Amino acid sequence: MHSCDGCTACCKTMKVHELDKPAHVWCRHCTIGAGCEIYDTRPESCRVYECVWLKTQALDKPIPLALRPDRSKVVIGTANQGEDIVLYVSPDRPDAWRQGEFARLVAEFQGRGVAVHVSCRDVLRKV
Repeated sequence: MHSCDGCTACCKTMKVHELDKPAHVWCRHCTIGAGCEIYDTRPESCRVYECVWLKTQALDKPIPLALRPDRSKVVIGTANQGEDIVLYVSPDRPDAWRQGEFARLVAEFQGRGVAVHVSCRDVLRKV
């Protein structure tokens, strides 16, 4: 596993049921830009989660640094056993996934036949 290297976007964007943490609210255990204060005892859902951006960093062609979730305001996840892409978009930047390099990445996913969904404010829709 590669390092999140100070990215804590999922600590705000994602729900954490075990902590009763809603989406789009900073986790009370997060030190923004540094990491989790309860890392060693964090909930299972946090232990197993790894965003697509992070997963690709070990590949020959990783998703670019400019699209890291804390920079792009989009956390890339998966659904349907990894077959579909879900873009978890920050409500303060709902069109971030439509911009520049991110729009090209979405087009690349779709060009490979990957279904892409956008989740913003707990509304999931296919694009």
